[in-house]
Amino acid sequence: MNRPTLLLALSLMWPTLALAQKQQEGMGLDLTEDTQAKPQEDTPAPPPAEEARPATTLASSTADAPVPDAPPPLIDITQEDRVKSVQRKVYLKKNRFELSPLVSISVNDPFYSKVGLSVRGAWYLADTLALSARVSLLQVVPSDDVRTAKRTFNSKIYNSVPEWSGMGDVEWAPLYGKVAFLNSILHFDGYLLGGLGVVKTETSSLPGRGLNPAADLGLGMRFVTKDFLAVNVALINTAYVDQPLGSTKGAIQNVMTLNAGISIFLPLHSTGRDSE
Repeated sequence: MNRPTLLLALSLMWPTLALAQKQQEGMGLDLTEDTQAKPQEDTPAPPPAEEARPATTLASSTADAPVPDAPPPLIDITQEDRVKSVQRKVYLKKNRFELSPLVSISVNDPFYSKVGLSVRGAWYLADTLALSARVSLLQVVPSDDVRTAKRTFNSKIYNSVPEWSGMGDVEWAPLYGKVAFLNSILHFDGYLLGGLGVVKTETSSLPGRGLNPAADLGLGMRFVTKDFLAVNVALINTAYVDQPLGSTKGAIQNVMTLNAGISIFLPLHSTGRDSE
């Protein structure tokens, strides 16, 4: 291709090249400017204006809201239901007087039974310690064995015939507890007693004779039904020296009696009830 022909071709193609260059400049993408202008897609959008509340509004709404009722205070019910291993005594006897009418019957003589009535009074120095006095009237009742021995064997039985006795005792009650009876709770205490006194017998009125010295030893139990009332049961052995009628020798006589009755306490109210 000669030079005049090449210049002619370039002159014809020049407008086309200029237009293509302008379009390339106008349609070109500046990635740097677009990256700075557009927000990042990973950044969360801010909340709408109506959802954002000022702090004063939240505080006022919290103050206006109703306050829920406070829960009831916790109560340790175990303090009320707890059963103590050593409970306080409810039935107290200290500084109280006890009056006891009793029925007595002997249990140790196969030939002559002694039956009678007794009245006992006691003053309690402490719940477990008391000083008591007892007066008993006795009646001797022969059994069928006496008539059989005298009629069949012509035996002579020399027996002491007590008429009454007066005893002073010291009582100690180390045992205290409760027992269920007929859907009720009964308080009880067990006691020991011992003391000295006198016994009048059939031979005491003879010349040169008199009241026979005696000693008491026994045990018993009281079952309290009311503050002022109890059932009293006691087994007491009274020993004394007597010379029976028709005999020339004296011997130790033992009258073991089973005593049962009631006990009345004064004052009528036990202060131990306050501990229940």
